[in-house]
Amino acid sequence: MADVRTLLAVALGALLGVLCLVAPEAIVRAQTAGRRPDGRGGEYGADAVATRWRRLVQVVGVGCLLVAAYVASTAL
Repeated sequence: MADVRTLLAVALGALLGVLCLVAPEAIVRAQTAGRRPDGRGGEYGADAVATRWRRLVQVVGVGCLLVAAYVASTAL
């Protein structure tokens, strides 16, 4: 049986992976908060995140889920 730390690591890894897959824009905005905006032109309220950054965050989310699944399978 796995210890509590391993189970918490699996749960947190899975939660982070799901969050990256469901809301990649929120992850990118949280990482870039407080930085000076590079694009000052455009419509008011247009705060679109580039597609490549969304895809990168989603790939990281899939990686987190795979690692969490591997750790869970070896621990249990």
